[in-house]
Amino acid sequence: MSVVIPARNEASILGYCLTALSGQSDPVDEIILVDNDSSDSTAAVARSHLGVVVVREPRHGVTYARNTGFDAATADVIVRIDADTIVTADWARSIRRAFAADRSLAGLTGPAGFTRLSSGGRVNGRAAYALIRTIHEQMIGSGPVMYGHNMALTRAAWIQLRDAVTCGDDAISEDLDVTLALVRSGQKIGYERGMLVSIGVERTLRDGKLARYRRTNRLTMAKYRNGHVEVASASNEQAGRRSQ
Repeated sequence: MSVVIPARNEASILGYCLTALSGQSDPVDEIILVDNDSSDSTAAVARSHLGVVVVREPRHGVTYARNTGFDAATADVIVRIDADTIVTADWARSIRRAFAADRSLAGLTGPAGFTRLSSGGRVNGRAAYALIRTIHEQMIGSGPVMYGHNMALTRAAWIQLRDAVTCGDDAISEDLDVTLALVRSGQKIGYERGMLVSIGVERTLRDGKLARYRRTNRLTMAKYRNGHVEVASASNEQAGRRSQ
């Protein structure tokens, strides 16, 4: 299992994310930090953690960083989180078990809480997060959405949808784009309760960000509603898929 973390100027919070990853009950195979042209010590913080590979992507934008990280990943399951994501101790084990239990899965996501509300290994704010997720999925008419702070997909699925998802356009919601590309191709996305993380709610609620989410959601849904999006349909390549 490869974990990809796109990051730009995240030195102040990245260490907490990487420390949680290093404390997994079932260690991940590789951690790839994609330095998206940071001007702070993001890359240095990443290199100070044993086993973290730093890949540089000079083009600004999370889609560029995501693609670079996903392309660099070597495992059969690629997991994407954000620099403020704090994974729980059994997070990786839960992901592996979910893919092993259902070979038809192409994507996977799970619940979250809020870091500022959590302590002592307990993730709080999960009910509020679940409500937000439910409202969002009802608005877009699809789910579960694989949010960028906690998404997993198989390498085979990524190869299949890579050219269909938008790259370099910040007007598109990149994680919703990946989700809808999978749905459009007829592939299965699962929801795993053990795939639990906490995230920084204050980053989500900062001024103007929610309004931007509404705009990008509309444009992304329009892409799949009105556009002619070519995504290869699910095929027998899923049958032989294995997860690490």
